[in-house]
Formats: sequence, structure tokens, C-alpha cells
Amino acid sequence: MLAALYALDPWDDGPTLCPFALLTGTACPGCGLSRAAGSLVRGDFGAALAYHPLVLLVGLWLAGAWATAVARRLGYDIGPDQRLVNRLLVVSGVLFLVVWGIRIATGTLPPV
Repeated sequence: MLAALYALDPWDDGPTLCPFALLTGTACPGCGLSRAAGSLVRGDFGAALAYHPLVLLVGLWLAGAWATAVARRLGYDIGPDQRLVNRLLVVSGVLFLVVWGIRIATGTLPPV
């Protein structure tokens, strides 16, 4: 058991699982987020932002979803305005595409 845990290197990038990257050989707009999150959890902010500059935005989305779920679990009847959430999701999607285009143009996409 310990040998199996030792074999799992938390700093290893692991295999590429992204279907877009596997089919095209190019990173998708979200490629690098898992590695960025791993780096963020380990406290390596520079590596996290290098893997994906929008990792903090995704972190904010996850924190908001978690806070809403906890508040509902505690019995509070709260919920964000669905139109606002939809607009923010569209803006986030556009931001991902813009950042992806910039990363393609500058050659800073993560390896696949």
C-alpha cells in the first residue's frame, strides 16, 4: 500500500485526459486548470498562474457554489439571481476564449 502511494507523485503532470487536446494536439481553453489547481493547493501561485491564468476565477466560482450549498444546508433560503449567474457564466466563457486566443498567439499554452 505504501509503495503504491509513494508511486503517486503529486508533482507529476500525469496523462492528458482532455478529449480536445487528444484529438487536436492543442490545449483547449480549460487545459491546465487541474494542474493549476494542484499547484494552487500546494501554494505555488506562480506555477498555478502559468498553467492557467484563470484558475483564481474558477476558484471564486467554486467558493461561491460551496458557500451557497452550505447556507442552504443550514436552512437559509438563499439563492443567487439566476439571470446574474447566467450573465457571469457567459462573461466567464468569453474570457476563457479570449485568454485561450492570447495564449495561442503568444505560445504560452500548457503542454498536452
